[in-house]
Amino acid sequence: MSLQIILARHGQTRFNRSGVIQGRTDSPLTLAGVAETRKMPNLVSQFLPQAIYCSSLGRAAFSSSIYSQALGIPVHFRENLAELSCGEWEGSRRTDVVGHRNLIRSGWFERPPGGESYQDGEERLRPIVDELGSGLNDSCKIVLAHAGLNRALMKLILGLNEEDALFIRFPHDTVYLIHSDRTVKWLGLTTGSGSGLLREIE
Repeated sequence: MSLQIILARHGQTRFNRSGVIQGRTDSPLTLAGVAETRKMPNLVSQFLPQAIYCSSLGRAAFSSSIYSQALGIPVHFRENLAELSCGEWEGSRRTDVVGHRNLIRSGWFERPPGGESYQDGEERLRPIVDELGSGLNDSCKIVLAHAGLNRALMKLILGLNEEDALFIRFPHDTVYLIHSDRTVKWLGLTTGSGSGLLREIE
């Protein structure tokens, strides 16, 4: 059994902190987000990752630069790893458009007005899964993207159903370790470690 993918999320941004929907709209990392991200490479260095595949959005690109410098590995930017578009909702407070539910989309096929569904994300992620090797080689790669996009990626890699994938939780300070046999563990600064998937409250 070899570790294939370390799946990570960018650091906390100003929009994250203030409850504003981002999608493809960017927002800089907070000071706390930068400090937290600087600790993340220490969590994964033991696995000897060889490269980072990263979303092209600024918040992810900046986070990947921290990983890259600390680990001494290259970053490969991929447009397909950008966050799911939230269309007309981007820049709005979450509570104004989705109330107090934890997820922006209540179902796998739901699209915000002018935005993308998780299913849409799956379609553009298929070439990325092929590029990563989908468990067919022994190299370890970091994939650094976004909470929504990471759910769609996890569904494709692990063959999950929509319900299970929809409620995967992606804290900023936690990575998922995906092995070639499709077993998964998480490792985090505040979440500790464990097997399986952390879940959002429905």
